[in-house]
Amino acid sequence: MRIAALIVSAIQDLRETKGSTTKKIIAYIRCASDLPEKRVKRQVKAALRRGVEYGILRRYRGHYFLPIGDEVDRANRIAVRFARLPSPSRPSAKSRNVGLRKTPATRDRKKGRRRFANRSGNSVAEGKSPRKSRSLPFSTTTTATSFVGIPEANDISAE
Repeated sequence: MRIAALIVSAIQDLRETKGSTTKKIIAYIRCASDLPEKRVKRQVKAALRRGVEYGILRRYRGHYFLPIGDEVDRANRIAVRFARLPSPSRPSAKSRNVGLRKTPATRDRKKGRRRFANRSGNSVAEGKSPRKSRSLPFSTTTTATSFVGIPEANDISAE
């Protein structure tokens, strides 16, 4: 049975008022099927993301629920089209390992780059002196005493 159908049945059977969380859906599917836990988690998360994207499911604050009213007809049409799609076939083991092999020479070059980058980064950091503050030293005079000799300041206080 497809994982999308299991998710829809899980949301219907759990009957949560605010919607079902990912953890509850995964727990329900784990009880209903014999699939391993890691595989179920990965497939459920991907199917929930796709379901929301295509409009089959609705999501609010991490809770998933089925659409209501006119949205149900639209979701059913999308779900039927989605069910007709062929399931993705797994690539063969030979095709997966073709470009992934690393020769010892490429490994050594990458290690050398990392080592060189670390050395240069540390030497630059050690050579820098701490930054001096540019602020002026604290003045002992207050702002009120600095206006004493200015005639404009005396005019303001006289009024």
